[in-house]
Amino acid sequence: MKKETLLFAGSFLCSFFTGVIISDIHCIKVRHHVISDPRIKKNTRIVSFSDLHGRSFGKKNIKLINKIVSLKPDLVLTAGDIMTAKDLGMDIKGSVDVACDLIHELTKICPVYYGMGNHESRVEWMPWLFDFKYSDMMAQFYDTGAMIMDNTSALIPELGIKISGINLPEEFCLHKRPQCLSVGSMNRMMGRADKDLFNILLAHDPEYLPSYAAWGADLSLSGHYHGGIMRLPFIGGVISPKPMIFPDYSGGMYHIKDKNQLVLCGLGVHTLPIRVFNPAELAVIDLIKERD
Repeated sequence: MKKETLLFAGSFLCSFFTGVIISDIHCIKVRHHVISDPRIKKNTRIVSFSDLHGRSFGKKNIKLINKIVSLKPDLVLTAGDIMTAKDLGMDIKGSVDVACDLIHELTKICPVYYGMGNHESRVEWMPWLFDFKYSDMMAQFYDTGAMIMDNTSALIPELGIKISGINLPEEFCLHKRPQCLSVGSMNRMMGRADKDLFNILLAHDPEYLPSYAAWGADLSLSGHYHGGIMRLPFIGGVISPKPMIFPDYSGGMYHIKDKNQLVLCGLGVHTLPIRVFNPAELAVIDLIKERD
């Protein structure tokens, strides 16, 4: 009887977690955030996502596109790894095509700002691994009509917003030991924050959130950790890609030096193709003009 009970319990748990994984990979959770600031000149809705990794929700990502359309964004901001670059015989060009097709469709809705991630950059860092040129990939990204935020900034004065995107060098992303990212280094890479505008920073790796806050990012948008793969109540994400157990910034909104740091849980998977209590995520950020 005891053996049968254990077998039943094991079978139940296996079925339960299989159902959770399937649901979390295929269902999209929308999380809402509201930020008010006196420098914002007009109420603005942002939809943001990260870590799609070249996957599709429906044919040509129609389910994802329709979901974003229904949220009525004024801006779409991505926080990196929209494609996947892995030296495992993967169709890298196909992954890039999926990312570019999606971004091109989203530019028909509203302006899109494309932040760089380590997978986009890996094609440049390790060209010998891929039968796909970095220059060709970047040309495709630019052809989508999106603003490619590759250590660049864009002003939207009518909204009171400045958007910047940092593309960290290889040593900051691939090494297991944390590197020191100084404000001076960030200034040299993409310029200074503008104190007269609300500064949004697209910065894929959340390990450096304190540096983003020190630079002056009023809102930083990161990803990379996929929500920690599995999320536990009161604890958060379980593992980061470094790897690191229970990383400090696995997913959600954090506040450092009164700055808003949003770590997105991502839309896709790679390497570990699972998500547990961690559904694919779209973030809606409503920027509200603060009354005098």
